[in-house]
Amino acid sequence: MMVAVDSTEKSCLSADGEDFFYFGYGSNLLRERLQIMNPSAVLVSVGCLKGYKLAFGLFKGQENHWGGGVATIFPSPEDDVWGIIWHLKAADRQSLDEQESVKHGIYSPIEVKVEQEDAGEVMCLTYQMNCFNYSLTSPLYKEVMCTGAKQNGLPAEYIKKLNAIRTNNYNEITPFTMQVRDILQHLQINTSE
Repeated sequence: MMVAVDSTEKSCLSADGEDFFYFGYGSNLLRERLQIMNPSAVLVSVGCLKGYKLAFGLFKGQENHWGGGVATIFPSPEDDVWGIIWHLKAADRQSLDEQESVKHGIYSPIEVKVEQEDAGEVMCLTYQMNCFNYSLTSPLYKEVMCTGAKQNGLPAEYIKKLNAIRTNNYNEITPFTMQVRDILQHLQINTSE
């Protein structure tokens, strides 16, 4: 299902009961991952955030349930970050903030202009990590990102760049990693049938 985008300059940061557009560039490239806590998420289009760079880190060096660095963005005039523009219902704003640990100060919501492939710019909510230390991501996190990038048709050159990301060797089994691995396994079964 696709949603038409009205590219007006209306702010998407307020939690005032309005539907909003969200730019996912990390684990939320994968629809099934995003919909765990945000079931209203509907794909709008592939988008490109110009003037930002993708990085991986840990909030103040603290460990997380992914077992390694997670995605963030930071301004970098020469770089671009590709991702997915999602349309979400207002009711999912709080759960999205919770998923991104806004209350704990790990990520902050920011408003960005994202270029759609064929339909101009749209204002989107996204998240940027606060006080992060660079860290290699886990193989599982990278797999979720790469699967989501392929699932949603990000440019082949960008997918190649994601596939080249170095990872740590974290492979511990936890309830969280089991849930994510089940999602990935289900996707592999469905695509091979």
